[in-house]
Amino acid sequence: MMMQQANLSEKNAFCRFAMGTSLTAFGIAKVSRNPNCTKGRLMIALGAMKMAEGLFKYCPTKALLSSNMQNAMNTSMQSMFSGQNSMSTEQIDKLMKDFSSAIAGNSSGSQAASKQSDTSTSTQNSSNSSDSSTNKAQNPS
Repeated sequence: MMMQQANLSEKNAFCRFAMGTSLTAFGIAKVSRNPNCTKGRLMIALGAMKMAEGLFKYCPTKALLSSNMQNAMNTSMQSMFSGQNSMSTEQIDKLMKDFSSAIAGNSSGSQAASKQSDTSTSTQNSSNSSDSSTNKAQNPS
């Protein structure tokens, strides 16, 4: 049998054991009064699990979450240092300005940007409308 490395402190293990014991005792009391009590059976199962965690000073949920967090940190650090999925500071600054102008609504920066975009779309629309009128004249359908 392979022994896992302890991931709980002495205090934490003691508290888990004590709470697990009391939870198991309450579950046994409920089941003794009503043998079909699902809540009591659940209390017994969860209490026994907590007692075992306190006894062995190992919590599998904590180990799983910490290993997943460690893997996520390693992956993000690798991608940051290798340059994958990373943005330059200029791109980040531009995104922050765009975001803040979108949040602020009609600020001076967004008005200037919207005026520029309005004039460019209006010139595009006028050129598109002239193109479409010449196409209609050439191909009446």
